[in-house]
Amino acid sequence: MNKQNDIEQLSADYATAMTDLAYEMGVLESAVRALKAKYLPGIKRDAARAAAVKAKLKARIEESPEQFIKPRTLLFHGVKVGFAKSKGTVSWSDEDAVIRRIRERLPKDQVELLIRSKENVHKPAVYDLVAADLKRLGIEITDAGDQVVIKLTDSDIEKIVDALLKGEEAQ
Repeated sequence: MNKQNDIEQLSADYATAMTDLAYEMGVLESAVRALKAKYLPGIKRDAARAAAVKAKLKARIEESPEQFIKPRTLLFHGVKVGFAKSKGTVSWSDEDAVIRRIRERLPKDQVELLIRSKENVHKPAVYDLVAADLKRLGIEITDAGDQVVIKLTDSDIEKIVDALLKGEEAQ
C-alpha cells in the first residue's frame, strides 16, 4: 500500500471514528435532556422551598443578633449560621481623581499595584489599604460590617443547583 492510499484509509477511519463519536455524544445529550425533563421540576420545587426557608432563617438571624455575640457563628445540623465581618465593596465617583491622588500621595511601589496600565484603579489591591489611606484618596467602603452567614458545611449542593438552574435559564 502506498503512502497516499494509507493516508486516504486513515482519513476514512478517522471520519468513521468521529461519526461514531458524534452519535454517542448525541445519545448522551438526549439522555441528559430526558433526565433534566424528569428531575428538573422537582429540583426547582425544592430549590424554591430551600430559598424560602433560607429567607426565613436570614430574617430570624437578623432579628436576633444577641444570639451571636460570642461565638459569632453557630453550627446546627451542618449549617453554619450567624454573623461574619464583610470586606465590603470599594467605590469612587471620579476614577481619574482617585488615580491622580494615588499618584500624588502614595509611594511609587504602591502606585504600581493600585493602578493598572489601562489607567483604572485595581480594586483587589485597594482592599489592602488602611481606612485612613482610603479616605485620603476619596475611596468609600460600602456594605462593610456584619452580614448574615448561612452556609452548608459539608456540601456544594447550592453551587450545583445554581449552575443547573442558570443553565436552564440560558436555554
